[in-house]
Amino acid sequence: MNAIEKQYIDLNILLKWQEKIDLLEDLLKVSAILIMKLHPHELEVLVSSQNENNPYLIGDRGELSIGSYCDSVVAGKTKVHIKDAAEDDLWKDKMTYNSGMSCYLGMPICYPNEELFGTLCVLNKECREFDDLDHKLVDHFKESIESDLVIDEQNNIIRNSSIS
Repeated sequence: MNAIEKQYIDLNILLKWQEKIDLLEDLLKVSAILIMKLHPHELEVLVSSQNENNPYLIGDRGELSIGSYCDSVVAGKTKVHIKDAAEDDLWKDKMTYNSGMSCYLGMPICYPNEELFGTLCVLNKECREFDDLDHKLVDHFKESIESDLVIDEQNNIIRNSSIS
C-alpha cells in the first residue's frame, strides 16, 4: 500500500501526539500547533493543540495548492519559516488561506520510507521570531513523531503477520 493511502494511525500514538503538541504549545506560547496528514489532494488536521487561541479543529481539511503555508512545506519537502506574512510580499495575500495567522514554522513529517506523511505546523497570530532553541525544540518533536511512525509501521507488520 502506498504510504499516502495509509489512513490508520494507532489511537495510542494519536494520544501521545496530542500530549506532545500541547506541551510544545505550552513551551512556545503560540496560537496553534498542528500535525497535518497529507491526502492525495488535501491536508487534514490530524492533531491540534488544545488552547483557546487555536482556530483549527481536528478533521478540518484544506485543498493543496491554494496558497497555505503547509503547501510550501509539502511542495518543497523542507522547513518553512515565515516571521511575518503581513510584511512579506510572497505571503501577505495568502493570510486568508491560513486563518489570519501571520507567523508560521512548518516542517515535513515523513514515513520511514521517506514518503511524506504530512506536516508539523507552528502558527501564531502575531509576528514572531523563532530563535535557535525554538527551532531545535520543534525539530526534536518532529523527529519524535517520525519515530512514532516507525513504531506504528512495525506494529502494523506484526498485526498483519499474526492475522495470516
